[in-house]
Amino acid sequence: MTYGSLTAEVPLGPFEASPIKVWSAPGKAAKLHAREDCSRIRAGRVTLSELPLRAVVERMCPQCARYGTWARPGTGVGLFLGALTGLGLLHELGSYAEADEDTYTDDEVKQAALLLFKAPQAEGDEPDEEEEEEDWRARREAQQVRDSVVGQWRSAAASLHRAHRLLALFPWLKSWADAGMRLKADHVAALQQQAGHLLSREALTAAAGVVAMGTPGLPAEDPAFALLGTPTTVAEQLASLWRRWSRQAADSWEHPREHGHLAYGLVRRISSRRKGWDAALERAQELVAAWTLALQAGAAGEQDERMLLVRLPEQGLDDPLSREEAFLGRLSEWELGVIACWATEADWEGLTVTLRVPEPVAARLLSQPSALSCLTPKETVTAHNAEPEEPVETVGPGVFDDTPVSERRPVTPGDLRALRTISRQVDQLYLVLSIEAGPEVLPLSVLEARVARGGQYVVVAAAGDLPDKLVRARRQELTADSVADDDPVWMPRIHQPAHPDFGHRMGTAEGERLVVRLARGRSHADAALRCLLLARGVADLRDLGEQYDASGEQCDLVPFPVWDGLLAMEQLDLQPFAPVREDGAGRGGSGLPLGVLASAQLYTTDAAGQFEGRAHSPGCQHQARDRGLSRYYDLVTVKQMLGTERFDPCSKCGGYATRRLSTTQVAYYRAAHQMHDLAQQVRWVLGHPNLETDTAALLAELKEWDAAAPPDTWFDADNEERQWNRFIRRLLQQLEAVAHPRES
Repeated sequence: MTYGSLTAEVPLGPFEASPIKVWSAPGKAAKLHAREDCSRIRAGRVTLSELPLRAVVERMCPQCARYGTWARPGTGVGLFLGALTGLGLLHELGSYAEADEDTYTDDEVKQAALLLFKAPQAEGDEPDEEEEEEDWRARREAQQVRDSVVGQWRSAAASLHRAHRLLALFPWLKSWADAGMRLKADHVAALQQQAGHLLSREALTAAAGVVAMGTPGLPAEDPAFALLGTPTTVAEQLASLWRRWSRQAADSWEHPREHGHLAYGLVRRISSRRKGWDAALERAQELVAAWTLALQAGAAGEQDERMLLVRLPEQGLDDPLSREEAFLGRLSEWELGVIACWATEADWEGLTVTLRVPEPVAARLLSQPSALSCLTPKETVTAHNAEPEEPVETVGPGVFDDTPVSERRPVTPGDLRALRTISRQVDQLYLVLSIEAGPEVLPLSVLEARVARGGQYVVVAAAGDLPDKLVRARRQELTADSVADDDPVWMPRIHQPAHPDFGHRMGTAEGERLVVRLARGRSHADAALRCLLLARGVADLRDLGEQYDASGEQCDLVPFPVWDGLLAMEQLDLQPFAPVREDGAGRGGSGLPLGVLASAQLYTTDAAGQFEGRAHSPGCQHQARDRGLSRYYDLVTVKQMLGTERFDPCSKCGGYATRRLSTTQVAYYRAAHQMHDLAQQVRWVLGHPNLETDTAALLAELKEWDAAAPPDTWFDADNEERQWNRFIRRLLQQLEAVAHPRES
């Protein structure tokens, strides 16, 4: 595999003057390097400078030119360089442009075709064992040639299509790349011709006829099948045999007569020693042969041809570059064979192919659901006239660049398509700015959906834009020498409200520590910490869960450890905020105001108790799924949870996960529990007036709380602060009423 290297001949367009940070040894003619630690730097001292891209290209270090990252991938110039170098456009222009050592010659293809299309042996002219094995090996080698040629054709077409997509984003490159693109198109056409020679048009037409066949009569009462069971069982087995034969014959390159071996499946679970086994197998083979004869009889005579335009399925934007088999991967063998054999014109940029096919093939393409979208010439003209031409949006500076935010233009659908097309490892979270909503943190998929609906957003920053000093300082603080590697990852839960670490496990600071600790040896700690810091700004964490790429595979928007930084798999003790029970039955609450905890988010599978079974949190063992959220979870606040009456939590996980609390929320959570603990002590004193109890320390602590005004950040409404103060004063009055008579 060759990697594309940027050279001075490549037009840079609007990125010519883009500033690039480079390192170099002393001297005006010294090579420029993308990294300070490049192995080709021989000098003991290197200097950092910023030069325009055009000047950098002329003096690039050969190694950095091939493998170096000259700009951050998320910026406009980074996207441009990423599209060109590595496995980008320059690599594609050098790939599949001509025959190489893996390409078969036309003579080799013709020889393989002779073996593949060799007529079957006539009855009574059975070869000996040695000849049969030799024929089998020769045919197997011919099939490998066919598979290889078709695979090369698909890979070459995928390379040509991707090159077209990249050139569409940078139109100033088209004239420069024109010669190379013509070579690639010629090579794709040559490979397609070879593939067409190795595929049987007769077999493909017969396969189309299989689809048109109705279910034949199945002889369930035939005595030869008696050993299979009752007539009902025999009917089911014969129907299964028909389904297997019709399915494989309809989607294969081989002629339907080559699938006679499926008859063995009818008796595969029966011992060959049983009486009647040979007769049942022979009758099954006759049945399969009869289906093939019926198919050939229906296909006899000349067939008309029809012109069709087919649209090929789009390659997934999130498919890795190395997965070239993903291109046309949704097509069956039969569909690939139809394109290879009957294509008269192929537009690999627009993924449309013109076909001239026999009538049975056309009927199947137009009637059967398929990954190919087929139109007749008349329908093609109508659709073309009805379709408005979308302008091609190009990539340039001013959207993702590290320019002042005031100079950036709103992001467009084309910008986001380019981001996914060029960069496979894109930042998945973005801080954006809009007139309607102000600053928000959005996942890339959500941003794409909003922009597609006409939203105007300016990209402010991605996770990679967060200041290095801020992130590294926090990571170093969390990995200080005082934190040993053998310290427990999960801190023990503390139940005493007076303990200085009470509630600490629920906070964002503990989330940061967990992310850094869990990221050791699995992913870069700085990258995970950056993602966590930005993900905290996402309003609904369900937007980060269970995303799927264009090929249908699940992808993670955040690294796995980040979920532990966002969610505490531990439940809040809401007893201090529950109403006071006047009847004294059970453990009552204190009725304290929720304050800043009212809006704290909880995620559960069933907040309202409307489904069968108990409610679970993400990652619960009873869920049998990976940690992470999806739209199947409910989002409720603490205030809403206190009002639920039918919430039935799982005994293992507590029923929900808590979005980690801010420093202010943790402080109020601690204070509320300490106050609830004091209230419990006062109630005990009031309930046992005849017992000798030292109330002086309790009174002193309550007076301290009464003298200290609660922070303004604890309560969102004035009445909550008054409720807090009245609660403390009521406890003081109750305790003094008991304490003063005793003192006198």
